[in-house]
Amino acid sequence: MRMIRVAALLSCLTLVVTSVARADEKEGAGYESYTLGEVYITDEKPPVSKEASITNVITAEDMKATNSRTVAEALANVPGMTVITNGRNEPMVSIHGFFDQSRILVLIDGVPYYETERGYLDLNQFSTDNVAKIEVTKGAASVLYGANAEGGVVNIITKQGVEKPFFSVNAEGGDVDYFKTSVSHGMKKGIFNYWLNYEHSQAHGWRMSDDFRPVVGSSTDKSTKTTITGIFEDGGTRNQSSYSKDSVWAKLGIEPSAGSKYYLNFHYTSRNKPIPSNILSVMRITARPAFTNFFGFNRYDDWGLDLSGQQKLGDKVTMKGKLFYHNHADAMDSYADWNYNTMIARSAYYDYMIGGSLITQWQPVSWNKVSLALNYRGDSHKERADNYLPFENFFAWTGSVGIEDEVTVTRNFSLVVGGSYDWFKVTDANQNNTDKQTGDFINQTSLPTGSTTNSFNPMIGAVYLFPDATKLFASVAHKTRFATLRQLYANIDTGSYALKPESTINSTIGVSRSFSDFMWGQLSFFYHDISDMIVQAERGPYDPYENLGSVEIYGIEVATEFYPMNDLVLKLGYNFNHATDQTDQRATDHVANVPEHKLDMGVQYTVPYTRTRLDLNGILLGDMYTQLPTPTRPTTKIQSVAGYFLLNARISQKFLKNYEAYIAFNNVCDKNYEDSYGLPAQGRNFFGGITARF
Repeated sequence: MRMIRVAALLSCLTLVVTSVARADEKEGAGYESYTLGEVYITDEKPPVSKEASITNVITAEDMKATNSRTVAEALANVPGMTVITNGRNEPMVSIHGFFDQSRILVLIDGVPYYETERGYLDLNQFSTDNVAKIEVTKGAASVLYGANAEGGVVNIITKQGVEKPFFSVNAEGGDVDYFKTSVSHGMKKGIFNYWLNYEHSQAHGWRMSDDFRPVVGSSTDKSTKTTITGIFEDGGTRNQSSYSKDSVWAKLGIEPSAGSKYYLNFHYTSRNKPIPSNILSVMRITARPAFTNFFGFNRYDDWGLDLSGQQKLGDKVTMKGKLFYHNHADAMDSYADWNYNTMIARSAYYDYMIGGSLITQWQPVSWNKVSLALNYRGDSHKERADNYLPFENFFAWTGSVGIEDEVTVTRNFSLVVGGSYDWFKVTDANQNNTDKQTGDFINQTSLPTGSTTNSFNPMIGAVYLFPDATKLFASVAHKTRFATLRQLYANIDTGSYALKPESTINSTIGVSRSFSDFMWGQLSFFYHDISDMIVQAERGPYDPYENLGSVEIYGIEVATEFYPMNDLVLKLGYNFNHATDQTDQRATDHVANVPEHKLDMGVQYTVPYTRTRLDLNGILLGDMYTQLPTPTRPTTKIQSVAGYFLLNARISQKFLKNYEAYIAFNNVCDKNYEDSYGLPAQGRNFFGGITARF
């Protein structure tokens, strides 16, 4: 039935796209960005802290043009950002290669979004259908964001209703029985505003490149010291790549006056997520409590609730606050064999985060604004290695107090100075003790929680606007990131309870300018000096972490758009990274997962008369090291993945005023590549859809 449905859909698309139907491309979007989703208080001018850093804004139109069905896919097309797949089949988004999701602050409408043990969550589970824009700030982000914005901030801002009622239905179909449907509705009526979205998607998996050739992999059982070998992947549709997902988003707001607004937001996402195994090497522990990397999530659920408000108090003071609760639960099954026939364990995580933020902006005179921010949250993590064990419990508090002073020195020159005091404290931690021979549960004991860890993070930024609209900007900031619960308690025998926060000096200087209606461009230079980097001394899965690392990264970012003729837009982004390991005792100067070069290209052309839209987008990524020797393991084999070029294409056509049809192709050249060692990526895949908007 699914194949019939997809075939019918694509037949309709072929007829529509090749027709000469007309549509007005200037129709209103039917929504706007959720204003309370911004962390800073919105004003006529963007805050100087945002203008003084390297900032990218991804619009909903950008996401469509790049075939980005998820937030992670959208971020892959941003200059200076890379997305690789980890062993849990999750995208790891990073800034300048080094600052992965555990080292940057990821927000949804200003609310932190991460798993409380590892410090990150899967951004592929969030569809772009409900996203108005994504703001990426690199380097010296505002102190108002709070703790752990070591390398920058990614804020995913959702949609809200406008005066005109809006209704949208989207249906997509593609290869390997892919199908998705999404429904959105919202409007603003008087002082009330609401937005609703529901999405269901599913697929039997994704296809691999026709050039993929099976290889023999090995898996060593650490319990029995025995090794099995075999072909873990034979090509075609990727093993264990099927999935299904349902999500609901709801927003209800009231805006009683021009200076006040209050919104309640709710989201729920439920996924079934099998995990394709590494095709070269798989770890297994078959003795109880068992765990293997032949595994998959039969449950991966998230839901959250937040109450946000903004109130103007007189002419000079505005307050903005959030209260939020986020819950994550997953269950992971481990299997003894690569055919996933014999399940030997089911582990489970239950996490929640509760907290809030308060920002007060005081503008005593027209040329000066002072902002004071308080961010505070508690993280709960519960886990068990198998069903027969009780849950181990962990709890930690993270807080930040920041102040930022923005001064308009002259009409063209603005300055911002700020600083934050951040702190982190584990208040509860315990472990299960099991019999070394049988794995039977013995008892549960408490673990050390350590003392309160704190840091002070100053920043300064400046923006100068020349008469010809050339903008010069610069910023420098000290940023830190506290250890995650996983890093603190990875090895319960030796412990890492006294880890210091990672520390980074981020510096940026750049220039941007528009050249009439012909071109826009931005050139930026950046420097990151990372010290007290938290690394595993032995690099094993349960080895302790230590503050051993020191890394230096510098480079450039270029972003530009050309408008050589009507209906044609050319986009180009380039990022050069030079990363070196500066640790006193090191086995190599190389740094893992940092590509030296990344080139992003885009072509958008609208055919005259028919108004058919053609989009081509390419990503050229340089080689990356994925495994390097360490001082304690100097003979570790160097592993790397080769660079690659990906080309995506999209053809879309509006018709009958309210409809749009499209066909999209990802990896048009069917490139066989890995973005992580032993994890082949998707080959050519296609999908098409129809969207109706009223």
